[in-house]
Amino acid sequence: MIPQQFNRQQLIAMLAWQAEMGADEALTDHPADHISNTLDDNAYAAPASPSPSPSPSQGAVMSGSALALVAAPPAGSAAVSSAAQTAPHIMNQDKINQNNTAQNNWAHKKMLHHIDSLPALSKALAQLDACPLKHTASTMCFADGNAGSRIMIIGEVPGRDEDRLGVPFVGAAGQLLDLMMASIGFDRTALYLVNLLPWRPPGNRTPTDEEMDMLLPYLYRHVQLANPDYILILGGAPAKILIDSSENILKLRGRWHEVDYGDGVMRPTLASLHPAYLMRSPAQKRLAFADLLQLRQRVAIKVDADAS
Repeated sequence: MIPQQFNRQQLIAMLAWQAEMGADEALTDHPADHISNTLDDNAYAAPASPSPSPSPSQGAVMSGSALALVAAPPAGSAAVSSAAQTAPHIMNQDKINQNNTAQNNWAHKKMLHHIDSLPALSKALAQLDACPLKHTASTMCFADGNAGSRIMIIGEVPGRDEDRLGVPFVGAAGQLLDLMMASIGFDRTALYLVNLLPWRPPGNRTPTDEEMDMLLPYLYRHVQLANPDYILILGGAPAKILIDSSENILKLRGRWHEVDYGDGVMRPTLASLHPAYLMRSPAQKRLAFADLLQLRQRVAIKVDADAS
């Protein structure tokens, strides 16, 4: 990739895609013997200046399909423009994670015990006039599916279609999720679906720390009241926050985590890839399917144990 082909915003968007896909190491275009250079030059070297950040032209460790997705769009193409528009949301996901521990601890303390049912929780959120997101969103996106399900799916913040309809996982990404869950024998009547936050941030921006502090306890209470046996988190941002980890989604996915959602109950939680991400990176569907097979196996074991 020749950096002169793209403007600064497009290059930032491409790097954001690489980070989202799990690239965590930058490589130079040519090999360098750092050990020999250090031994030969250390005695006579001038004071070291700070190393510059890796340039956009430097390679990154990623799969061939991911590299093709980043490098293929020509300058000014619709794909690059779309990536540039979503880049601020992707790049700023790490900001959500900066105060994860503090946010989670605070959320655990504010238990909202006075809310004793899901209808009461929905009513409390609808009356939460202090939250600025409520006044910019079109509709509150509370939940969909079967509230008594063994499986709760937590997605990212509501998107445009979800904001319009007030239902989690709708539009093209929701249709893909339905197909994914059908492949392991589940439909929405066997699932309970919610979002990380009940309202869409304006312009799909990253939620502020204050907004997260205000709304995260309601999600924890949502989990406590629904009381699922298993939780499937879809997407990097909610996975980092709820599992309380700085690892990206490609490292968090595929393994079970025991998570306390504020009531002292350790609930088995599995992170996986969001359907919207899979639409952009279809080669990663095999990873998502492997995660779903893990979920089906875990549920089957639980059903057999209960039956016996």
